[in-house]
Amino acid sequence: MKFPVCDFADSEDGFYSQCASCPIDASTAGCALTELEDGTYEFVGNTPHGGVRAVFLFKNDAGDQVAKQEAVHVEIHELDEHGHLVTILYGIVDPEGMIYLKRSDTEEQ
Repeated sequence: MKFPVCDFADSEDGFYSQCASCPIDASTAGCALTELEDGTYEFVGNTPHGGVRAVFLFKNDAGDQVAKQEAVHVEIHELDEHGHLVTILYGIVDPEGMIYLKRSDTEEQ
């Protein structure tokens, strides 16, 4: 899967990582994320685990919800067309703006 799907960066293999500490404000036209009233961010489109949208909760080291530009951690909830949870991904944002994700369940390989 290629991401981001915005007007500001080239899509690359992977998912979500390019949005983690992108300097573009989510309210800017062309951004793949939309900031919601509760301070979360939403991506609408196919997700890697079969969802149709994803909700991003960006957090600081204390676990408080913060703007994505201030985030150290992220929790991503992928939802299906009925709003049911498909999976939760947990990530750490590093200074380079990349995000490292861990899925909420472990899969046998």
